[in-house]
Amino acid sequence: MPELPVDTMNKKNDPCRLHDGEARRLLAGARWRRMVALGEGRADRRAEPVEGYGSACWPELVADALREGEPAVACLNLLSGRVRQAADIRSRQLPEALAFGGDLAVIQLIGHELLSPGFDAGTFRTELVRIIAPLRERGYDVLLVDPFDLTRSPGAGQLDHEVVRARQRAQVKHSRTLALRHGALHVDLSSSGPVADAGMWDGTGRALNGRGHAVTAAAVVRALGRHLRPSSPGSSPAGKVPRP
Repeated sequence: MPELPVDTMNKKNDPCRLHDGEARRLLAGARWRRMVALGEGRADRRAEPVEGYGSACWPELVADALREGEPAVACLNLLSGRVRQAADIRSRQLPEALAFGGDLAVIQLIGHELLSPGFDAGTFRTELVRIIAPLRERGYDVLLVDPFDLTRSPGAGQLDHEVVRARQRAQVKHSRTLALRHGALHVDLSSSGPVADAGMWDGTGRALNGRGHAVTAAAVVRALGRHLRPSSPGSSPAGKVPRP
């Protein structure tokens, strides 16, 4: 993938964005009709605007992609600035998600937790199980989204980058393992490379800007598309993740 200077990148030449017609092609035949988004986000659920990308947040962009094939798709966006760790997703957002009665849950796993001095990988794993299992029991297909490389975020401050990388590797390992165990899907944005990681963060250095949300949405749509059209034989039908 050729690298472009951040200041020359825009929606038309950004290699990480969704290309014209890509979402419709990838999601053709999808049966998801009620999507819920969980995780950390700005209180107003908007992104800091970036020229050429706007201020739409990733749940809105993913829902719009699904609506290209089915205009009646509903989306419940639970992203909240009050959520700082997996335990907050479980206690603050999970009950509302379960009550929504949807069929697709996309969970943005939180970078703030990794930057906390008290981060504990075992606690994270336990909380993630307590989020995924009830959603799967209620019939949700679940997609876990690990954050971008946090060492590239200004919000990482003076934290030792090797510590942050080790924590992020542990989080990715747990989320990938649990996704396999519970029949969920998984996207690791930290492996997306320098082009994707460039120009992602808003003025606080801890939240995604308009480009960050657009690239996240593209990664989610592509992951859903890979699930709908897997290359391996004996795969599950479109829109349904195999049960554990």
